[in-house]
Amino acid sequence: MSSLSKRVLAIIVARPLVAILIATVVVGVMLLHSRRDTTPVTHREQHVALSLKQQIELGNQQYGKTLRGSRARIVSSGPQYAEVQRVAKRIEAVASRDQPSFVWKVTLIRKNEANAFCLPGGKIVVYTGILPVARNDAGLATVLGHEVAHATAEHVAERLERQHLTGAAAAIIAGGVAFTPGQYVRVLALLGVGDSLHFSRSQESEADHIGLVYMARAGYDPHQAVAFWKRMLRASKGKEPPEFISDHPSDAHRVQRVESWLPEAERAYAPAPSSAG
Repeated sequence: MSSLSKRVLAIIVARPLVAILIATVVVGVMLLHSRRDTTPVTHREQHVALSLKQQIELGNQQYGKTLRGSRARIVSSGPQYAEVQRVAKRIEAVASRDQPSFVWKVTLIRKNEANAFCLPGGKIVVYTGILPVARNDAGLATVLGHEVAHATAEHVAERLERQHLTGAAAAIIAGGVAFTPGQYVRVLALLGVGDSLHFSRSQESEADHIGLVYMARAGYDPHQAVAFWKRMLRASKGKEPPEFISDHPSDAHRVQRVESWLPEAERAYAPAPSSAG
């Protein structure tokens, strides 16, 4: 092999390595300039893409869109409405200690879907279909604690930041490895870029943890969370899981993890005199 051929081969071999090195440096610099925060309860350091003001604005926009699309099905009175407002108020009071700038509001929508969510900034939506699964105030507190935890832990902003970093790195590496457009799209898909609507498994587990402590601080027996998740796991066996956990990765260890956090939740638990759960 000629010396020229050897030099060309060396460049070809080194190009992907150089691209990876550049990508690592760029991501490192981007991390240094991102906002760092600490999650409540778990005290995990995280990097987030949006300021709290931006998160609140984003949540308000999505909340308004949801209400406009469900105006005729909004429930504003009755026992189910009263239960949702009652439980949400207690969970919000606890979560406000971690995110005092959030402006909380909860809306109950008549929909036969076992689902609930909390948008960045504190806007909560509950579908009536989750209430039979929750069964009681403590079950509903488990649901709301989990969903509110996603918001107070800024999981959406964290996921957006991860996608931003991963997308930048993938673009640099793609230039060094000469991906085709189709290969580049597949790489992004494998890395999770573009999937901003779904939380990661680690974020789901963290929301379980934070939510358990939230419900205990709000005066609900944390052991009821174990009963709730067991009901959800039973409901998902052998058929499509309820909507509430269809996008929430669940496995046989979920209940075990919740049980492992019970001592911490028990220390935070002070039964409320008027507790219904």
